[in-house]
Amino acid sequence: MKGRLWRMLSEIVPYTVLRIERIESWIFSDGAVERIVDPSFEWDFSSAPVWFRKELEPFSAAGEQRAYLKLWFGGETLVFVDGKPYGEINEYHRMLNITPLADGKPHTIEAQVMPRGLFGRPEKPVFTEAFFIVVDEALMKVVKTLELTIKTAEVIEDESLSKKLLDISEKFLSKVWIPRDTDTYLMTAPEDPGIKDEIKNTWNTPEFKEFTGVKLSEELRNQILEEFEKFKEKLDRIRKDHPSFGTIHLVGHAHIDYAWLWPVEETKRKILRTFSNSVLLSKLYSEFVYTQSSAQMYEDLKQNSPELFEEVRKLVKEGRWEPVGGMWVESDCNVPSIESLVRQFYYGQKFFEREFGKKSKVCWLPDVFGFSWVLPQILKEAGIKYFVTTKLNWNDTNEFPYDLCRWRGIDGSEVIYFSFKNPNEGYNGKIDPDTIYKTWKNFRQKDFTNRVLLSFGHGDGGGGPTEEMLENYEVLKDFPGLPRLEMGTVEEFFKKMDIDGELPVWDGELYLELHRGTYTSQSRTKKLHKEAEDSLYLAELISAFTDKDFSDEIDELWKILLRNEFHDILPGSSIKEVYKDTEKELRHVIEKSKDIVIESLKVFSSENEEVLTLLNVSSFPKKCLFFLNEDLAISFEGEALLKQRTHDGRYVYFIDREIPPFTKVELKFRKATFEETPSELRETNIMENEFLRVHVNDDGTIQIYDKELDRYVFEEKGNILKLHKNIPAYWDNWDIAENVEKTGYTLRAKNIEKIESGPVREVIRVEYESEGSRITQHYILYRKSRRLDIETKVDWHTRRALLRAYFPTTVLSRKARFDISGGFIERPTHRNTSFEQARFEVPFHRWMDLSQTDFGVSIMNDGKYGGSVHQGTMALSLIKAGIFPDFLCDEGKHSFTYSVYVHPGDSLRDVVKESEDLNRSFIVHRGVLNLPSPLLEISPQNFRLTSLRRVNGKIVLRLVEIFGTSGKLSIKTPWNGEIYQTNVLEEKKQKVTFPVVYHPFKIYTFVVEG
Repeated sequence: MKGRLWRMLSEIVPYTVLRIERIESWIFSDGAVERIVDPSFEWDFSSAPVWFRKELEPFSAAGEQRAYLKLWFGGETLVFVDGKPYGEINEYHRMLNITPLADGKPHTIEAQVMPRGLFGRPEKPVFTEAFFIVVDEALMKVVKTLELTIKTAEVIEDESLSKKLLDISEKFLSKVWIPRDTDTYLMTAPEDPGIKDEIKNTWNTPEFKEFTGVKLSEELRNQILEEFEKFKEKLDRIRKDHPSFGTIHLVGHAHIDYAWLWPVEETKRKILRTFSNSVLLSKLYSEFVYTQSSAQMYEDLKQNSPELFEEVRKLVKEGRWEPVGGMWVESDCNVPSIESLVRQFYYGQKFFEREFGKKSKVCWLPDVFGFSWVLPQILKEAGIKYFVTTKLNWNDTNEFPYDLCRWRGIDGSEVIYFSFKNPNEGYNGKIDPDTIYKTWKNFRQKDFTNRVLLSFGHGDGGGGPTEEMLENYEVLKDFPGLPRLEMGTVEEFFKKMDIDGELPVWDGELYLELHRGTYTSQSRTKKLHKEAEDSLYLAELISAFTDKDFSDEIDELWKILLRNEFHDILPGSSIKEVYKDTEKELRHVIEKSKDIVIESLKVFSSENEEVLTLLNVSSFPKKCLFFLNEDLAISFEGEALLKQRTHDGRYVYFIDREIPPFTKVELKFRKATFEETPSELRETNIMENEFLRVHVNDDGTIQIYDKELDRYVFEEKGNILKLHKNIPAYWDNWDIAENVEKTGYTLRAKNIEKIESGPVREVIRVEYESEGSRITQHYILYRKSRRLDIETKVDWHTRRALLRAYFPTTVLSRKARFDISGGFIERPTHRNTSFEQARFEVPFHRWMDLSQTDFGVSIMNDGKYGGSVHQGTMALSLIKAGIFPDFLCDEGKHSFTYSVYVHPGDSLRDVVKESEDLNRSFIVHRGVLNLPSPLLEISPQNFRLTSLRRVNGKIVLRLVEIFGTSGKLSIKTPWNGEIYQTNVLEEKKQKVTFPVVYHPFKIYTFVVEG
């Protein structure tokens, strides 16, 4: 019955089109030449974007008529009218409503075209169609209402209601009559969606007439409209018997990936196309409300189209456009440091407040690949109350238990978590009976609220809502058998939710059981990102002690870093063109930050040919070990430093002293008058110092013996390099295949050689070759150190492979700890449950640690983010090279260091201190630095300084408690003035005097004024 009704209804469709005219003689421009062209013109792909222009003749649309342009120029298109952005054409949206232009005046139509689809797929660059179309609005309403009635009957589970809807539809369609003479049918049949595919595929296809529009007689049209009024009366009676239940809160949306299958420059065009489309819809539909995240996109819009930006600003003021999310971009939330995540909201919320007069209360991250446990605290501190994602619906093993709950962060802060499950397109939803009914049905917390959020609009590559979706809304907003529909902002949704009862709590990270390879893919980009974070930290810290305010320049560098944290850039899931741009931009951040440091140091510097200044910029004491490119005789308070020439031509200096945090020391030096006598390189496979004896095996692996504890570190051997075949089910550069460790083989060293043996350190070089790639590792053991560094250089030319380093330790522990930048998270080392099995790869930062009461082993690194601990075996993912969407992902050269740190007892403080030593180098300055020493005193040493900077004459300090302790905090600075504790947006909270009480894992921001 349903199929028959649809075919009966589709007969009416051709009669909704009153007039259709071909538009010819367009002016085409590729930037070099102009020419007159008609549809069927093929243009040069390499010249994109190209332009088409046409003077549109005056027209008017009378009464119940609408006017459209039906266009396809060969790809995504931004249409300008009289020089201003007007709307978008894409593969899902080829009809542009131009009824607002029906004013009897001529208008200039211009089209900027890229030969790509919404998802970056190449389109054939052919101008295929350009039509002017006038439609019968009343008949369109008839077709739309009947279509949605039949579809609702198909979807709902209430058989009685379904039958009623089908019955009234059949009665209406049975009384509808359209012309049935053969001549008319030869013209209308190819436009009938119910039969057009059938009739064009017969043995001998009839000669159909060109369709130029068709108009029913007034008598037949009036009969249809009269019967439609009766149909609506019957529908109203059914509505009273079967009232709507619950509410679906709709908001228009376009997920625009800032880069993914296209470069950023194309994204900027997507922003214009998508935003102009939504502005047009807001003019056509009074109830339409649109939400869009990412301050970066609004800044791009403001720069590229100030007039469109002003239209958006006006809609924001009217409450019909919502700048949502509060972030600079929809950032990855695993790899960025805690300070980077803070700055996402700092710059995002400041932008929204400055440009739109309000900050967002909703964190909008529908597509991000998992969420760090530090995030709820940052959200609360940034004025965010609510958190929305749909990504955990993608889990490959376990269903996340809640759609609505309180998400509790590492410090105890809570935000409201909300997710909706649209089984059809996720956050890229449509407004149709199937989507509405199933999204409501899937919502699991109906005992707390009868309101469900649903975003609608084409997305990922932008596009956004369509006129069809909003026409559907008009019909379905109060329809029998379906939830009531209501349009509004996301913030309004939460305000109206009216939660009944105490919500369940999820206390922990939000781990996505998918896309685990994003902690490792595009390794070079991740390393550069980390270096850029460190460079900005240093630039802000050192420049804060000058009178010059570098904040504007540093702000711009931060924004470059933040946009490259987008969740398809930093995770490694974009095309190669993206990483070419990203790596260039990150290197720019690093170099410009270094320039600021050099310029700042000049302010403090006094030449002294006998003094070398070391400055510890870390939050923890550092051992006095550093490198120079020259041979000097250096002393510390009269005691000579040990020195050693390194294999790469530098000199390493050491003395058994620790430099306190933020402290400078001045060392005496003079030019060396003799070359150091090199030591004999005996026992080429063994290194030894006061604590450890390291044996390098013939295959390149190691065994470490702790002389003080009298025990071996590994079960037989460690640093076992394995090359795994990694072929996930679909998301190649995103995923690590389950049980990947069962594939592949162990690498065996090609060459082993001791290349240094001196008073400061011993170094053994190990070389590997495999599958086209070369790996060189330097095992480095320093004097008086419990840490073995493994400096690694890789020239990678291997596809669909995962390189891991394994460390089967002798530690017995049921839990391991992982650094998450603002504290740590504990994970079971067993895999008893499906949740534990699914978390086989862990996102972490500088260290992971496995400890028992009397002994522990840490694996540290300077730019890796994926690892695991299973039983006593620790594993660090080094390179993960897939083939889609970047076929040559990770191809080329990489340089990084990871370390094995052996410690007595369960000593987390020593672990953190050692990882800071690996990751925060001294500033080594030839001459005197006229800086206070210490620069800063923080007591106790339970805190990591994440930022110290000067901005607008104020000094801002931010630190985070990282050990999970409580107590009293004291800070001493060289600046006089009143001190205020603020939130992360640096808005005043309260004046403070130290000491102040502190709590576990809390972020503290202080502003010194005066």
